[in-house]
Amino acid sequence: MSNQTLVLHRRMRALDPTTLHCREVELRLAEEGGHVLLSRYVELYRHEHVSWCAIHQHRVPLARMIRWMVEHGERVSA
Repeated sequence: MSNQTLVLHRRMRALDPTTLHCREVELRLAEEGGHVLLSRYVELYRHEHVSWCAIHQHRVPLARMIRWMVEHGERVSA
């Protein structure tokens, strides 16, 4: 199974000349194909200082996500 990642949000900005803040949110299908994984990555990099990094992942059954979309989505006519 092809495991391509969909980047939902990516931002990098310099807070000052020595500090870089990176943020990324990705969505992908799990290897077994039955779950969707949402990953949030945040990093604060400082030149010559300790940098900070956090990665959070959320796992949702694909069937539950589709049911939620049908129940809460806006109906459109084709």
